[in-house]
Amino acid sequence: MQEMCGDWYKYLLPQIKDDYDVVEPRNSFFMENRSAIIYNKNRLTLLDSDLKKYSKGDKNGCRVITTGAFERKSDGKRFIVTSTHLDLIRMKDYEAEKSIMLDQVQEFFAEIDALKEKYAGYPIFMTGDYNSMERETSRFEGEEYSSSADLTYYKCYGKPCASFAYAKISERYVDSKYAEGVERICENTRGYLYDDPTWDHIFMTNTQSVDPVAFRVLSSDYFHNNEDRSSRISDHLPICLDAMIV
Repeated sequence: MQEMCGDWYKYLLPQIKDDYDVVEPRNSFFMENRSAIIYNKNRLTLLDSDLKKYSKGDKNGCRVITTGAFERKSDGKRFIVTSTHLDLIRMKDYEAEKSIMLDQVQEFFAEIDALKEKYAGYPIFMTGDYNSMERETSRFEGEEYSSSADLTYYKCYGKPCASFAYAKISERYVDSKYAEGVERICENTRGYLYDDPTWDHIFMTNTQSVDPVAFRVLSSDYFHNNEDRSSRISDHLPICLDAMIV
C-alpha cells in the first residue's frame, strides 16, 4: 500500500483485523509507515520483517523499504515481498532530484542483495511506486508548457522525468508486467492500454522459482483524464501479479 495515511490505520485496519495484519506499521515513534504491506494472516505466516529508511529524500513516511518474509500455510512455500516509494522529479533542482533518486536505487539494490543472501532461494517480489516510468511519455516541445502535450503531468521540459531510475532497476530485476509468458489483463471500457508506461511496478528476482501467470491492472470506469472520457494507465491504479511459486 502506497501513501497509507493515518486514517487508513485508524479506520481501515480495525475493519479487516480478523483476516489481515500490517507489516512494520511504524516509520518512527511519531509517524506511521506509509509504504506498508498488508497480508492475509489466515493464509500466511510472517516469518520476519524489517523497515529501512532511505538516507536521502523526503522524510514523509514513504521513503522506506518495507520487507516481509512469508510462509504460505497451505504448502510451506516461502517468499519475500518488499514495498517502497522513491522520491520524484519536481523540477525545483533537476540534477539534485535525479541524484537523490539514483542514490535511493543504489540503497534499494543493497537491501535486495542482503535479502538474497539472508534468504537464499526465496523469490522476491519488489512492489512499489518507483516514480519512474519504463519510458518517457512527455511529448512537450517549445517554450510554453502545456498539460495536454505532456502525459506525465510533470513539467520536465524535455528532460527525462525519471525513466533513468527504471532503467537501472530493470537491468537487475524482471518487471513482472513484461515477464515471459505473462498474461496482461486490463478489463475496462475507457481505453486503458498496456503500451502505456506506469509509475508503479512489481519487479521479481530469483525468477527460476517463479512462474508469473497474469499481470493485472484493477481499473475503474470512473477514472478518466481526457476530455473525451478516454483514459490511459496513469498515476495510480492498483496493480497485482498472479504467480506460481515452483
